[in-house]
Amino acid sequence: MTELAQRRHGLESFLATCQESEVGAVGVEIGIQPDLNHINLRGNVSDKKFIAAAKSALGQDLPVEANSISVGEHQIFWLGPNEWLVITPIADSTDLLAQLRESLSGLQNSVTDVSGGQIMMQLSGPGARDVLTTGCTLDFHPGVFKLGSCAQSGLAKANVLIGLTDNQPTFQIVVRRSFEEYLALWLRHASREHRVRFNIV
Repeated sequence: MTELAQRRHGLESFLATCQESEVGAVGVEIGIQPDLNHINLRGNVSDKKFIAAAKSALGQDLPVEANSISVGEHQIFWLGPNEWLVITPIADSTDLLAQLRESLSGLQNSVTDVSGGQIMMQLSGPGARDVLTTGCTLDFHPGVFKLGSCAQSGLAKANVLIGLTDNQPTFQIVVRRSFEEYLALWLRHASREHRVRFNIV
């Protein structure tokens, strides 16, 4: 496969150190998601033409409510009043970048591929909320951090973006690649009471 079709995630050595005991009755599952592209999108949320053009290119609405996610063909995270993170499969990313730039031409916007600087992990299972609570000051109670919520915060010593995409629960965690092994090690340690399994999603 080409590099575009299959991207190394940088955690190959770490995964090789995972003990057999970490594969069994699983309370927490941690998925590494390397084959995704991350696109930073900026624009004027008050401009109806921008909102319509972005929807036309993306095939789904931008989340305009603070700290929310739009899940469809892509996962779109609200980062700020005029900023979003669009996460999409690598195979679709070249066309999507071109479509966004064409649709938004002439409008106030910025479309930047930031895939090289960050990676997404997936934390799921009945112990997921407990694990996050041990290293993050956000309130992950189901009545507070609800389905479709996201927030930027610190997890242990890493800056992350965390979003809840289903009620299993499944949390998506976006982290800088320079912190990916540190965060994987921390998650393994924090999940030890719940029986943890790592895999490639």
